[in-house]
Amino acid sequence: MALKITEKKNGSSLTLELEGKISVLEAKEFDTAFEKAAEGMKEALLDFSGVEYIASAGLRSLFLAKQTMARQGGEIKILYPREDVMGVFRATRYDNIVTIVERGGEESSARFYPLRPVQRWMVDTHFQMAESTMMNTGALLRLDPAVDMEKLAEAINSLLASYDIFRCRLVLHPDTGDICQRFDGDVAKVYVETLSDEAFEKRKQEVKLPYELIDHPLYRIYLMKTASAKYLYVDFYHAIMDGTAIALLFWMDMDKRYTRAIRGEEIKEKRQPASYAAYILDEVGIPEEELREGHDYWREMLKGFDESRHLPPRDREGAPDTPEHELEVPFPDIEKGFFRGRDFTENTFFIAAAMLALAKSSGQRESLLSWVHNGRMTSAERRLMGLMLNQLPIRWNFDKDMKAGDFLRMLENKITEGMQYRKSLDVVYEEGMEVGLATFILQKGSMGRRGVIKLGGTKAFIEEMPANDISAAENTLDIEMNSHDDGTYSLVLDYDNHRYTEGAMRNFAAIMAKIACALQDGEASVTAMLEE
Repeated sequence: MALKITEKKNGSSLTLELEGKISVLEAKEFDTAFEKAAEGMKEALLDFSGVEYIASAGLRSLFLAKQTMARQGGEIKILYPREDVMGVFRATRYDNIVTIVERGGEESSARFYPLRPVQRWMVDTHFQMAESTMMNTGALLRLDPAVDMEKLAEAINSLLASYDIFRCRLVLHPDTGDICQRFDGDVAKVYVETLSDEAFEKRKQEVKLPYELIDHPLYRIYLMKTASAKYLYVDFYHAIMDGTAIALLFWMDMDKRYTRAIRGEEIKEKRQPASYAAYILDEVGIPEEELREGHDYWREMLKGFDESRHLPPRDREGAPDTPEHELEVPFPDIEKGFFRGRDFTENTFFIAAAMLALAKSSGQRESLLSWVHNGRMTSAERRLMGLMLNQLPIRWNFDKDMKAGDFLRMLENKITEGMQYRKSLDVVYEEGMEVGLATFILQKGSMGRRGVIKLGGTKAFIEEMPANDISAAENTLDIEMNSHDDGTYSLVLDYDNHRYTEGAMRNFAAIMAKIACALQDGEASVTAMLEE
């Protein structure tokens, strides 16, 4: 294909995005385009993520471009070359002539990046219970016997090499001592292992150990064959990956790459995936005025939080008589078709049911909880592999009666309002304003507990999930609504068993189920739901 050149200018900085091959003819095209575009520029950034091949003529063109920039007191950098192209640069020692920035390389990795607020919150929470595996999120999958394990290893290795999040390491900043992150870690290759049943069981126990946090890989992937089955084990430290990144990005990308591999096609993307490190830098640049407005909004939202008013009443004192702290119950009488064409979402509906259940169980006319959003708002963010979660507080006063339909529409608007301040949530984490608050999350399909992963036309079934992996933290009460692929729902309550008995939680689940049924009648009285 001909060389495609896309030009962008920002002040005295020029970026040329290149796509295709740079052979003799294309090199001449580049020379002409560069000479014209670079006039008067002080920086020239050549995005090589779309370049498939470069010949000696292309190397000469880059050298001439370097001389052009030097004559006008500027510099040139080559950004994100693919592995094959980078191999050419290394073989010719071109990396000693022109500055080359690899994904996870010089500029995107040698820096010390701050932890995002939600990352810091998770790491600090982990430190409170350092021996817990609660921050691990992943699964053991039993694969179809037809799966080609070597091709799957090839697909996984290409995926890991493509995203900078898998190079992430938590480190101590040499100047400040703060925990921060770098993106220059090694990506170890995944190999197929043949294990005895005894060794397989031993491995299953090993992965329940907590991660070593400082300067160690923050994910674990094993491809294993036993005498009876094939398995894939994957887990991630939660501070680098969330459920959406895992279910909708990692698994889907793995399926896509594996499908190409078994078809004998080359496994590579047209353009390098978005950089999580770059996203962190963009987020750090939020204007102070915007942050202050958001901080005021969240402080007002959470003012006066009181466990005795905003949580179900405790029914246990002292140590629990069982280690169990979680229950799952089916949620009846709701069809997914109910949500079609509504002016509120499935998420909003179940947040409403949870808030009403909290108010009813506590005997109050006010509800306050935090709900979890996947953090992805734009098309670029929806493709970004990494931790993007936001946990947004929401409050509602039920003093004034209204119809269920009006309540759901107004709650939808309240959620939209809060989303405008999602980038100011740092104050919530840093000041600990959510400590003790009930938390809600809607999990869909394979993000829930009965997930089935598609893999090259076969199905992989989740057999086990790491201990304590579902909740990002051990909150007082986590309310998780699972929306399953088969059209059913289930409610999972992960609770503080020093505060609640299983009986109290089953009572809460029954209240929430009854309210969810009542909410489907748009004309129903909200006050009546609290009083019945």
